Amino acid sequence: MCTGWPDLEVGHWGRARVPFPVSVPYRPRPDLARLGSVVHGRVEAQVLDADAGAPAALRAKWARLQALPGRCVALAPRFADDPVAVWRRVAAAAGALAGHGTQEACAVGEAGAVGEGTAPPAGSAAGRPLERVGDALHATLAGWAMPADPDAPFSLRALRPDAEPVLRWIASRPVAERPLHALGLAFQEDLAWVEADAPGEAARAMLLHVCWPSGWDPAVKVGLDFATLHAPVAEADLLRASARPLSRALLSQGPFVRFVWTLAPDGAPSRHPADEPVAPEAAPWFRCERQVSVPVAGAPDWPGGLALFLIRLHVAPLDTVADTAARRAVLREALASMSAATLAYKGLAGRVDGWRARLAEPPGPTSPPAPPRRR
Repeated sequence: MCTGWPDLEVGHWGRARVPFPVSVPYRPRPDLARLGSVVHGRVEAQVLDADAGAPAALRAKWARLQALPGRCVALAPRFADDPVAVWRRVAAAAGALAGHGTQEACAVGEAGAVGEGTAPPAGSAAGRPLERVGDALHATLAGWAMPADPDAPFSLRALRPDAEPVLRWIASRPVAERPLHALGLAFQEDLAWVEADAPGEAARAMLLHVCWPSGWDPAVKVGLDFATLHAPVAEADLLRASARPLSRALLSQGPFVRFVWTLAPDGAPSRHPADEPVAPEAAPWFRCERQVSVPVAGAPDWPGGLALFLIRLHVAPLDTVADTAARRAVLREALASMSAATLAYKGLAGRVDGWRARLAEPPGPTSPPAPPRRR
């Protein structure tokens, strides 16, 4: 049963499936796949990656936002005093999400099948994190509704009593931030709005609602174009060189899905540079991001194009992910193929030899993943 907001039963959504996008040799690549393709051995058909852990994930997001909002939310300077422009982008992106099938059951079960037509328990969500109902968009998991029309004034209406404290908190935030929280607290994904000022220009990250960054600061990255965003990434020349064609694809095509992965010494979901260090654990954790881009239909407000970028973080103990000899072998080889620059960038230098030795051992009995350590 749920404890506090969001007080909604979603056990029928199934346990999280941690992706395993490990290949040899390890190289940072664009690797965009059209949504609906088979990627790393499974069909990636849904925009949102929802599972039975969604209520706990939203509670963790809200706790992080209440404690450290400045580490999670960033707006390009031109939007800080323009809440109408922010709302128009949020509403348009929410409409694009609803139009791409988030109104269908998006929980993926153990075998990878969606929905299967089983009726959800009474009082539970039917697998619709976002749906259009008349002239409103219902964030069903979160428990509130907002206008579907970007030209309508921004407002939120509670759909359940448990959502009212969160709505009061959203109302206490700076006006331009409020639409970002309305959508950012509706899903397990973190959100980024990328936009080009003119056709053919590189897209820039203009609005960020990111609770679980992987080693970067949203306040530093906001406003930067793709090539500059990826400037610190080791051996990412191909990624940087493709910044303009990648921008055009994200803004006008798709949806696309891609994955990035690493290992971490602990299970903390946030790796913001300003976070207090967490003591390393005896065993490493597997950390993977599922990234989906959804183009937002053109409007005079964004003549160069606009897209919503969704980042779903999965963090699990390594032994629960690398639970077969084949997976452990490919991980060993992938780690061995990482350059010194990549190991330093990922913070793996000094640890990787011990972790490769651990992966050389037979996998032990698996157990359900422990919850990530919060910070």
